[in-house]
Amino acid sequence: MYFSEYLKFAIIFAVLIIVQVSFIWLIAISNYNITPDLVIVLVIYIGITRGQIPGMISGFIAGLTMDLLNGSFIGLLALSYSVAGFIAGYFSYTDSSKSSVKRSIIGIMFLCTVVAYSIFFWIYYQGVSISYGEVFMKFVLTTSIYTLVFGVLLTLFSNVIETKK
Repeated sequence: MYFSEYLKFAIIFAVLIIVQVSFIWLIAISNYNITPDLVIVLVIYIGITRGQIPGMISGFIAGLTMDLLNGSFIGLLALSYSVAGFIAGYFSYTDSSKSSVKRSIIGIMFLCTVVAYSIFFWIYYQGVSISYGEVFMKFVLTTSIYTLVFGVLLTLFSNVIETKK
C-alpha cells in the first residue's frame, strides 16, 4: 500500500472511532445495551481488500485506540479486532475472484463479527454468573446482527459509488 492509502484509512478510522465513542449511543438499542460497531466494518473491509496482515494490523491499532478511549480491559478490543481482520484476510480477493467475494460479503462480515465478539464477550464476562450460551444469545448474536445491518448499508453504498465510476 502507498502512503496516501495509509493516510486515507487513518483518517477514516479516526472519524469512525470518534463517531463510535461519541455518538453511537444515538442509534443504540439501549434497553438491551446493543450498539453497532462501525470500526470493525472497516477492519473487515481492509482485511478483505488488502489481506491478512494489513487487516490484523489495522484491527490491532483501531482496537487499541478504542480500548484506550473506553478505558476498560486494555487490549481486549485490540485482540478481537485483530482476529476479525485476520479472518477477513482469508477471504482476500484477487481481480478474478472479486465478484464472488462481493456476493458473499455479508456472510464473511457475519463470521468475522461473531468470532470477534465471541472472544470479546467471553473474556469480558469471565467470573460473572452468566452462561456462555446466554452471553452468546444476548450479546454476541445481537451485536453481530446490528453491526451487519450497517455493514450491508456500507456495502450497498460502496457498490453504488463503484458503479458510477
